[in-house]
Formats: sequence, structure tokens, C-alpha cells
Amino acid sequence: MMLTHLKLENFKIWKTTGPMRLAPVTLLLGTNSSGKSSLIQSLLLIRQTVKGDDRNLDLNFGNPEAGDSVTLGRYSDVVTNHIYGDQIGIEFRWSKTGDAADSIIFSAKYRLGPAGSATIDSLRLGRDGQGFMVQRRKEGIYRLWLGKERISRRQSADFRPIRSFAFSPAAIERLKEDGSRIAEIGPQLLDELSRIIYLGPVRRLAQRDYIWNGRMPTTIGDDGNKAVEALIASGVAGNLAAKKRKPAPPEARLIVETGNWLKRMELADELSVKQLGSSTRCELMIKRDGETSNIKDVGVGVSQVLPVIVAALHAEPGHIVIIEEPESHLHPLAESLLAELFATVSKERGVQFIIETHSEHLFRRMQTLIAKKDVTTPHCAMYFVERDGKQAKLLELIADEVGRIKNWPKNFFGDALGESRLQAELAIKYQKEMRLKNADLSD
Repeated sequence: MMLTHLKLENFKIWKTTGPMRLAPVTLLLGTNSSGKSSLIQSLLLIRQTVKGDDRNLDLNFGNPEAGDSVTLGRYSDVVTNHIYGDQIGIEFRWSKTGDAADSIIFSAKYRLGPAGSATIDSLRLGRDGQGFMVQRRKEGIYRLWLGKERISRRQSADFRPIRSFAFSPAAIERLKEDGSRIAEIGPQLLDELSRIIYLGPVRRLAQRDYIWNGRMPTTIGDDGNKAVEALIASGVAGNLAAKKRKPAPPEARLIVETGNWLKRMELADELSVKQLGSSTRCELMIKRDGETSNIKDVGVGVSQVLPVIVAALHAEPGHIVIIEEPESHLHPLAESLLAELFATVSKERGVQFIIETHSEHLFRRMQTLIAKKDVTTPHCAMYFVERDGKQAKLLELIADEVGRIKNWPKNFFGDALGESRLQAELAIKYQKEMRLKNADLSD
């Protein structure tokens, strides 16, 4: 499964994004506070709403104490500007094949509800010509249409969607034999959003040792706090197999493959796990240039990139990995190799990546991968986001067959040409000054 389309209306800084194509690898680039993160937040907002347990919340704007991925405040903090109306619109599509004709749509509009909450105004969910649509008639009362029906199933309080995706048992029963048609659609959305792995820009720093509970963690956490535990589980599995002289199990591959990527990035030569006696505490060890050190004693770049690599390699086919600023604390070579990591895992394992980045090196390597035909242009979407006054503006960057951008934005990565020109002028000035100085000395 993969997301194929996203559209926001009146959401934070976005008046509208317009229809936005999402590819197996999607890069979001642009200036600070331009609206890149809001694109990601919209998906996380629906995810935490659908996965929540409060049936009275049509949109769960988040609670930091509950461990929610995003905390957006109140409705008034999310709606862009009342000049454009008071409705928020969030729409996306997902598909098994990546083909729009095979896709399922979630399209919802919200209005201001009681005490600064959001109330769903309309919702369309399901495949084109199938699924359902509901529309609010008055407070708590909704009209329902099934499939291609032009005549609604009248209106009822029972037809109010629960957490923006499901229906009450009373609604299912009321529809009789048609009830199963809508009962199956909501879980499809829940399953799709459960496939999202999110890794934020601020990631947990390394600890000196970790408690291992004997199992591989199912998630790595929004701040990557479980990434090292996943590596320890992988390393212990490999160590036990080696001790028993048995082939390494599949879970042992994670630490080996992570170590291989660190080696390519010139950050480490090998990863290993050291158990502290007979206790459940373990250390993650980094070997480089013949010396082995605790992960706590090496550069912060290693601890920051480990969750990125683990998120990519730990993901299963059909997962959607969303990462903000994967390049944090990395040197240029490592930044550029992140592009190869995302492209390789996406191509070989069917994992989708949505990456928010400021890294010119990552972007340039993606261009190179397109030129080498390792990545096709349909496989990769690249967007530049910038502010236009109080609004955000989205530009899809169009790459040709050799990776060159046809519609390069002004000052995309700063004024590189201007910097080169100034450096050349200063070099000429310096040479003139040196010639004059040497001439004076010869006199």
C-alpha cells in the first residue's frame, strides 16, 4: 500500500495545496516555517484521530501527555484564515498498486465545534463509485449516501461518523444488508494509517546501556527511542545463533545491514552488542578504525542517524516512513547516502518514504540516482515549499531524464551563482593586491 495523493485546504499556513502527487519516494524541500511540516502533520492528525479511543473527537488535535505525534492546539490554531472560510479540508488517497484508478479516498471537511474542537461537516471514504459520503445537516444530524446513489438514506444522528472513519452499531443495523458495505471501509483506513512510521526532527540521544526485554520492538517511536533496542534485539539474536553454531535468524539482519550503511557513510565499520554479565542490560558498541567504543562515546551524528536507518530497514513492505530532517548532525557524504538508502529500500522492499529535508547533498544525490536510472521520475516526487506572504506555495520540481530540474526556483539552495561570482571577484582583487605588493618590494 502507498499514499498517492494529498490535498489540504485552509489548514494552518495552507490556503490550498492543490492535488499533490505522492510517489514511492517524496522529498519536501524549502525554507524554514514555509509549511513543509504542516503537510506531514495533516496525515499524523488523521492517524491519531482514527487510532484514538475518544468517539466524541472528530479531530484529535493532540495531547502531549498522551504521547500524541502532533499537538496542534485548538481549531482556531489550525484553520488558516477566516478570510478563506471557516472549514478545514484534508484529503488523501492510497492504493495497493500506486494506480489512481485502484485507489481509496479519504476526503473530509471540518468546521468549528464546541469549545474550540472540530466537527465533521462532510466525509467521503472508499473507492470511487463505492464507499459512502455523509454530510452534516444540523448539529449532530447527518445525511448518508452509499456508493453511486443520488438519493440519500435520509438523515439521522446514527449517521454521524465516529472519529472520522467508522459508524456506530446502530447505523450498521439500520442499513440492514447494506450495513456491511460501510462497516468494512473504516477498518481499511485504520489499517492504512497504522502502516505509517513517523520519525520526528528531534531524536533521542544515545544512552550508555539499555534494558532488553527479550523481544524485538514493534515500533521505534516518534523520537527513535526504540531504535537502539531494535538493534540490540537483532544483535542478541545473532550472538545466540553464533554461540549455538546455527544460521543467523532473519531478525539478526537488522544490525548487520545498519552497520553496512554506517560503513558506507564513513561513520562506523561495524555494530555489535555487549551484554553486561547475566543481566538484561546491554551496550551498543561501535567499531571504527580498529577501536570499539560505546555508542555514548562517539559523535552525536551516529546516534541521530541510527533511528533513520533503523526506521527504513525495520519497515515492512507496504509501510509508509515519514521522516523530518534525516540529515541532522551528518557530514555531506552521509547526507547524500541517505538518498540511496531511501531509494534502495523503497525499490527493493516496497516501502514508501516521505522526507522533509533541508539537505542539498541528499537532493543532489537523488538527482544523480535519476540520471543513473536507479530511480525513475515516476518513482520520485520532489516539492519546493515557500512562503508567499501569509500563505504557503507548493511547486513540484520537474526533473528530466538526467536529473536536471526544469523549473529551478530562485535561490533554491541560496544564491550559489552569486557566491561563486563574489569569490571570483575577491580572488581577482587579492591577486591584484599581491602583484602590487610584490612590485613595491622589488623597487
